[in-house]
Amino acid sequence: MALVKLQIQAYSDAACTSKVGQAFEVMFNPENYQRNYTVEYNNSNVAGENNNTLLFRGMKGSDLKLKLVADGTGVAPLPKGISDVDAYIKKIQDLTYSFKGTVHRPSFLKIVWGSLSVICVCKTLNISYNLFKPDGTTLRATIELGLSETIDFKTKAKEAQKSSPDLTHIRTVGAGDTLPLMTYKIYGNSAYYMDVARINGLKSVLDIKPGDQLYFPPIKK
Repeated sequence: MALVKLQIQAYSDAACTSKVGQAFEVMFNPENYQRNYTVEYNNSNVAGENNNTLLFRGMKGSDLKLKLVADGTGVAPLPKGISDVDAYIKKIQDLTYSFKGTVHRPSFLKIVWGSLSVICVCKTLNISYNLFKPDGTTLRATIELGLSETIDFKTKAKEAQKSSPDLTHIRTVGAGDTLPLMTYKIYGNSAYYMDVARINGLKSVLDIKPGDQLYFPPIKK
């Protein structure tokens, strides 16, 4: 059976339809990887209660931890076009962690290896330098990637619509729109605008402009 190596492909969009460069194939497959799943709950906050009643809030996407090895001792050839371990590290850093001016953020990533297929973003990048030439050039390093699974708004809305089709919407901000006004049009009540701001990661309720897309999730009334 032919050896299949783990690949990392960068994209400029959350739906992973627009590739950034070519897929990158690692030198060595990881010995293992770790996936962590989280269920989120809120406390009931009832005055006088002795124990909390945890109220279900939602399921988070998984976190993925990968440890990759770069080796320049000759035990395995470096990828085509990469001259040494430092260049290999820079390639992974540019692919996963660097800020892209065209989209004003790091790239979205798709990690594929065997049964593993995850659309994610890089949250942490840690590099350990382990072996050197006499002149200080890196001969071996370990690259640890902390990745978080992500999903695009349209797919998220479709999944939510299965259980609440009347309350899940993607809306494009138009001229004259405000967050309270848009919230009122969708839910019939502008009181939820702070929840919508938080879910969309807005620093301020005024932090919207025409053309922005906002996710309005199911909200229990």
